[in-house]
Formats: sequence, structure tokens, C-alpha cells
Amino acid sequence: MIHIEKIGEKRMVKIYLFLIIVAVLGGVGYGGYLYYVDTQEKLRIYAENQVKLEEAIKTSEATIQSMAANMARQAELNDQLNKRLNKATEQQDKLRRTLSKHNLTKDALTDPENLEKRMNNATEKVWARIESITGNANRSKLLEQKPSGEDSNKDGVPGKANPESVPAEANQPK
Repeated sequence: MIHIEKIGEKRMVKIYLFLIIVAVLGGVGYGGYLYYVDTQEKLRIYAENQVKLEEAIKTSEATIQSMAANMARQAELNDQLNKRLNKATEQQDKLRRTLSKHNLTKDALTDPENLEKRMNNATEKVWARIESITGNANRSKLLEQKPSGEDSNKDGVPGKANPESVPAEANQPK
């Protein structure tokens, strides 16, 4: 009986070793499966993040291009404003020179009717200019050029509004 017990013990040891090996291999296999599933999930998340990053890059590039275009437009507008400022400064200097040549007090004392007439005409022309710039051409005859091409206002400012300088909204009925 001892012999049978030894054979039974050896068999039991083999069965236990087999079970231990199967358990270890099963644990390793299950661990490998969990690692594979986790890795696949991470890869999916990384792929989604990559797509989001590529969209963000496209958006950033579009924004940069838009900003560059806006900057160029801003520089162009700034140049236009500087030109207009220089022109206005020149006109202001011309007006100062003209006013320095005239003694309005003396003219008012010597010939007040003539001064009043000239002042009223000049004021009327200013209002006509303002109206022509804002799209109202009712008094445009006051701003007509002389046949020689000389401005009837004699101040160097064109009589009629430049259509490009008038906003489109100004010509629309309200």
C-alpha cells in the first residue's frame, strides 16, 4: 500500500504542479489580455487627441492667416489715414495763410455788407459740401467746378465728394 500511496502522491504533486502552471499561465495570459485592451484604449484616445490637435492646428493657421490679412489691411488703412491727415494739415496751413492775409476786423468796419455776403456764401458752400459727402446732392450746383478746372471754392478742396470715400451706407435711404 505504501507503493500505491507514493504513486498517488506523485500523481497529486504532478496535478498540483500542473494546476499551478496553468494558473500562472492563465494569470499571465489574462494580464497580457488586460494590457492589450488597455493599450488599445490608449491608442484610441491618442488617435482622437491627434485629430483634435490637427483641427486646432488648422484653426490656428487660419487665424494666423486672417490676422496677417487684417494687419496688412490695417497698414493700408493707416497709410490712407496718414495721407488724409497730411492733406488736412496742408489745407489747415493754407487756411491759416489765407486768414493771416486778411484783416476781418478791418473788412467788417469798412464794408460789412460785402464781408457778410462772402461769409454767408462760404458757409453755404461748406454745408453743400457736407451734404454732398453724406449723399445729398441738392445743393451740388454750389460746388460745380469752373470751366478752367479751378475749384469754385478756391481752397483746393474738391467740390464733389469722392465716391470711394463715402461709405455705401451713406447713400442708402433710411
